[in-house]
Amino acid sequence: MTNEAIGDILTSTTNGIGTLTISNPKLRNAMNLSMYKKVPSAIDSLIASGAKVIVVRGAGDDAFGAGSDISEFETLRTPDNAHAYDDAEADAHESIEKSPVPTVAMINGPCRGGGLAIALACDLRYASDTATFAAPPAKLGIAFPHPAVASLAKTVGDAHARYLLLTASTINSDEAHRIGLIHHVTTSSALPTAIDDLTAQISQLAPQSLTAAKVSLAAINGHATNTDVQNAIRKCYESNDYQEGITAFIEKRSPNFKGA
Repeated sequence: MTNEAIGDILTSTTNGIGTLTISNPKLRNAMNLSMYKKVPSAIDSLIASGAKVIVVRGAGDDAFGAGSDISEFETLRTPDNAHAYDDAEADAHESIEKSPVPTVAMINGPCRGGGLAIALACDLRYASDTATFAAPPAKLGIAFPHPAVASLAKTVGDAHARYLLLTASTINSDEAHRIGLIHHVTTSSALPTAIDDLTAQISQLAPQSLTAAKVSLAAINGHATNTDVQNAIRKCYESNDYQEGITAFIEKRSPNFKGA
């Protein structure tokens, strides 16, 4: 069996909550090339299944993602084909970042290298108090993918991004929360409930409003055009959900948004 055959990207959708699972438990959910290549289609399938929010997590409770599978670097990340490997990483990152529905990283244990890049692509990051974070490419003589560097700097600011990248230091969840890398930290046992509460809250909101918010935020960072923003806003006001929201407000009841 080759390294490329080990590990998988799993998906499921229940009651509008999609889950993308990084599954390579023997290597603490390290990502390999095959897994990176599967992420864009996995996101597409979750959207098609009706997911209103997507949780990105590692298989089991011990690790979100310990990075990329170094054992395949000698054959798949050589100087001649490193760009193809990096492109697969970038495509995985972009597919999560540009998902029209909100994405939430559920982080237990190590979140390093490629795992950190995946978490950074998510809109929100919730972590347990056992989580650790690192960007260690400088220990391997490789480069952290540019989209991940950009997301890191955008998320924690230039100073903290420089510290993590230029020292390859590992930080715990409390420090990650302090610098803004994660939005919420709790115990390992309480993390599933925290994620359930968050996704339930998000799933009750108007999907097209959330998409418009994401497109507007992307435009601020140069990842969407003004036309994209205007189109997203127009879809909100032309939607049945807009009428439902107004009617529900007048009738003093909770709205029942359909995403149309």
